[in-house]
Amino acid sequence: MKKSIFIIAVIAAGALVSCEDFLNVKPRGYDIASKMERYQGLILGQELWLMDESFPYMCFECVMDKNGYDNAYSTIGSNATNAYRWEKDIYREDEACGEWNSFTNPLYYYNVIINQVMDAEDGTPEEKLALQSEARMLRAYCTFMMSQFFSRVPIITSASTTSGDYSLRSIDEVNEFIVSEMSDAVEHLKDDPEHFKRVFRTTGLAMYGKVLFYLGRYDDALVQLEAAYKAVKARAEVGLTDYYERVTEDGQVNYIVYDYENPEILFMLGSMNRIWPAVYGSMYNMLLLGVKNEVIRYFFYDLKDTRLGALSSVSSGKTAYMLFKPSDYYCANMANIKSNVGIGVPQLYTMYAECLARAGRLDEAAAVLLEFRDNRMDPGHEALPSDVSSKEAMVRFAFEEAMREQIGFGTSWFDMKRVWNDPVFQYMKDYYVHTVGNETYTLSQDRLDFQYPPSVTAWHPEYLE
Repeated sequence: MKKSIFIIAVIAAGALVSCEDFLNVKPRGYDIASKMERYQGLILGQELWLMDESFPYMCFECVMDKNGYDNAYSTIGSNATNAYRWEKDIYREDEACGEWNSFTNPLYYYNVIINQVMDAEDGTPEEKLALQSEARMLRAYCTFMMSQFFSRVPIITSASTTSGDYSLRSIDEVNEFIVSEMSDAVEHLKDDPEHFKRVFRTTGLAMYGKVLFYLGRYDDALVQLEAAYKAVKARAEVGLTDYYERVTEDGQVNYIVYDYENPEILFMLGSMNRIWPAVYGSMYNMLLLGVKNEVIRYFFYDLKDTRLGALSSVSSGKTAYMLFKPSDYYCANMANIKSNVGIGVPQLYTMYAECLARAGRLDEAAAVLLEFRDNRMDPGHEALPSDVSSKEAMVRFAFEEAMREQIGFGTSWFDMKRVWNDPVFQYMKDYYVHTVGNETYTLSQDRLDFQYPPSVTAWHPEYLE
């Protein structure tokens, strides 16, 4: 029997199947689902945590000093320092690759739902179709995330750990699969959310729009994002949080937490504390990582921008919102930061505004950005700069507003790839330089895609061909 990448994935999940045909044999530790309640448990049970990920160290705003670099190597792993230097081979043979495993693991369960839920003993046909569509959206999104890192990936549609087609597909094939799945599935999602990690129709529209956005299909993305934006505006329980209202007397900003009551949640992929830019233990070295000072200066943070509360001055220990010190550099304000590479309301706003600008609908783009900034700035500081009047300037401002929102999130890697060949954003490449002491490392186009890690090619040596 052909060994597959899922051997690795399901060992981690503790559900390795011993036969080629999952449908005829019970997986160890699980009953075969027969009722809707079980299928709903399967879809909700996938936490989708990003584990051991390296890509945040590849973000443009990331900076390490020599001490921090050495500490990263000894405490976090060589994969972090390899990623920081944009090495070809990031992972060792004994290291799990989060960019691969985090998105292949849940595919097993999504495929169980997709392939079996219509035969559930209970539930209406509409309920079954909605749950199947939700799993299809998540399967497509996981495939999209894999392709963001590796470009050519398998299209996995069976719940088998020992057989199936795990051959690499072309980028066009992968994108066609993702778009086709989402286009069909989004039409059958439920109108109302059941849980903040579940996908309902508004979430589906935003997820689909995000995928099209990052594929560079901005006109198509605009249709979905506009529908999602209007749906959010029509819902009382979903929306933006006014950060200024959460500023405390001592100048801290009490950011919202990721729970069911968070109005900015549409769909979460992971819910870890965002101790920037990845997951650390309690022994976080303040000199380990920071946000480049020139990045903060370039992106023109107004000193009344409450998002500066997410950054703490290395020398003073105070947040940048309290005390902006241009000679310093900043690390995460660990008490207030979360990581999310799913889709939330803030990203919906910035993507929608950029698509409007690209379509030449400048007044609408400006209105969306003004509404967004009204929830992020001290009162009276939300207006767009006067020179943001042309199409190119509005596109650039929407992009930079997203960077201000995501600074230090460890997610700018996706936008770095997205605008690599965009003539409007060639200036960004000036920031794709990392330093360690006197050494510099510059991102090149051949490093925009990850190499398949040894833990995967050990089972699939054909991936190296």
